[in-house]
Amino acid sequence: MNRRDMIMQAASSVGTLAIGLSMASSTQAAGKAQAAEAKFAKLADASNKCVTTGLTCINHCQKELAQGNKMMADCLNSVLELVAACESLEKLARYDSAYTKEFAKVTAKICSDCAKICEKHAGHMESCKACMEACKDCEKACLAA
Repeated sequence: MNRRDMIMQAASSVGTLAIGLSMASSTQAAGKAQAAEAKFAKLADASNKCVTTGLTCINHCQKELAQGNKMMADCLNSVLELVAACESLEKLARYDSAYTKEFAKVTAKICSDCAKICEKHAGHMESCKACMEACKDCEKACLAA
């Protein structure tokens, strides 16, 4: 083997090593991201469900208010706050934010308050019942975080 071949082979080996280290680093980063997601996965999922049912509830409340049913005003205000909080909490949970647990405590209170208001209408309005149940589930997940 001449000098030129030896240099080419060494360069090729270094390149292969660099690619291997890069892939290992990417795998480690992905593993950390998955672990972070798993850490608050139940909380993020519960928050997401609360947002989904909350948006349905908002739509229902707006329709009821448009028809003159003013008893839905408190429900609408509560669910608007709920959706804002749960959207933020889901993001913090998925990002494994240092603020997730602290924000979950506040969100638990918002969920509890919303569930109490939804409960007034849960017997005769399906969207209120679904929102109430999602709020209670999310509150439990928040308190468990």
